[in-house]
Amino acid sequence: MGIVVGIDLGTTNSLIATLDDGQPWVIPDDEGDLLLPSYVGMSDSNQLLVGQSAMRQYAAAPERTVKSIKRQMGTDYSVTLGDRTYSPQEISAILLKSLKQRAESVLAEEITQAVITVPAYFTDAQRQATKEAGEIAGFEVLQILNEPTAAALVFDVRAEEPENVLVYDLGGGTFDVSIVEIAGDVTEVLASHGNNRLGGDDFDRQLQRHLADRFSQAHDGTLVPTDAATQARLLQAAEQAKMALSDHAFTTVREPFLVSEGDAALHLEAEIAREDFENLIKPLLKDTLEAIDRALADADMTAEDLDRVVLVGGSTRIPLVQQLVESHLPGVPVSSFEVDLCVGLGAALQAGVLAGEAVSSILVDVTPHSLGIAAVMDTPMGRMPDMFSAIIPRNTVIPTSRSQVYHTSYDYQEAVEIEVYQGENAIARENVPLGSFRVEELPPKPGGSLQIEVHFDFDLNGILTVTATEKGQGKKNSLAVNDTETRRLSSHDLNQARAAIDSLFEAMPFSLEDLEADLAGESADSEEE
Repeated sequence: MGIVVGIDLGTTNSLIATLDDGQPWVIPDDEGDLLLPSYVGMSDSNQLLVGQSAMRQYAAAPERTVKSIKRQMGTDYSVTLGDRTYSPQEISAILLKSLKQRAESVLAEEITQAVITVPAYFTDAQRQATKEAGEIAGFEVLQILNEPTAAALVFDVRAEEPENVLVYDLGGGTFDVSIVEIAGDVTEVLASHGNNRLGGDDFDRQLQRHLADRFSQAHDGTLVPTDAATQARLLQAAEQAKMALSDHAFTTVREPFLVSEGDAALHLEAEIAREDFENLIKPLLKDTLEAIDRALADADMTAEDLDRVVLVGGSTRIPLVQQLVESHLPGVPVSSFEVDLCVGLGAALQAGVLAGEAVSSILVDVTPHSLGIAAVMDTPMGRMPDMFSAIIPRNTVIPTSRSQVYHTSYDYQEAVEIEVYQGENAIARENVPLGSFRVEELPPKPGGSLQIEVHFDFDLNGILTVTATEKGQGKKNSLAVNDTETRRLSSHDLNQARAAIDSLFEAMPFSLEDLEADLAGESADSEEE
């Protein structure tokens, strides 16, 4: 087996890492940068832009730039760049292929296998979409690894006694908390909770709205225009202010010529206090504290059982985050290390394990959501249809296989519909549908006399296979949760997407200087207009 890389595919930034003598390191680009901004764009001349170049054009051309695509993974969202429409998998594949090329340039070797991280609370659809993105980029994805789990591998301390560690992972677009037990070489996840729609992007939006209000107050009620370019400038200013407030108590936001009113140009100039920013985001951060309590309860623990807390993700640089966590878990040491890099470093460690390298880590992970089917069940109000029957409860150690036996509901039932769901609601349809299938031609028997065994297989990538078997005559059917409501790509679609992405990269400039010249030319044209 050749080199296997670890990839942190992030909402805001992404990176690629590998091992050297058992030690993980992040592979830099030609300029020495470790992080690839998770931006993809198309220049005015239909030139593909990835990373820094795409981020630089965002404020001027948001309609030709995509950011935070991770939040759309597993959905039917699409975006148009140039003359083509792209799925979230394809945009993510562009980021992954850029990282792949970076690694191949530095290591002077073709890279074909990878471990890619995802938030622990990602659904099956989001995990599958991430795996597809890797395949479009030209990788064989050996494992989809939970981000807090990857971070815990880096923080393994080889303590003589087992340690209970809470990993608090707040990134650009997602939040996870995991309770992890580290005992010697074994890292075991006990429980996870999180929110796939909470992160630094949300803090930016809060501050963006605040800046718009400050502008309106300073200019007699004049509103900031809602066009994409103006809003993109304001959002970028908010993000820069957020980062500055992590190190300073105050920062000044200046956006000249933000609005034109007749012959006059109106500017934004506002001093923002860290306290004001904290008041904007505190309600969102309180949700993360509730997730801590939920994870502790699932692990059957209290704060007193924790040995330490590890902060992961760029948004944990915000001072209020550490303050809230420390006050919520009094007496528990809180630490961090390379908050932007440790997930990718952990992915590289797991990649090394899968490649057979000398890495003394054993990983035991869990499923973040309950998995089950819709069934008729006895309740205090009598027999009720559409109840959620969990076959694999959340926080079950994976990989796992579980079975449960069900019975037909009425006399001479000819078929059963197996509807698969993911979630925690007692009502099946309130959970996330993963797909359905039928077992037909059942033998004519009285209701309740036919047994249907439903078997769930859940692998290390968090991907589910369901089989239902009628126990009398052996009628069966199965569903590899694939090509269902989760909109998986067929082999043909994957090949087409891979060819399209490859052609984009083949048309890219041969050097950074060529790309900068292209962008400089566009900027000059824009100023002339």
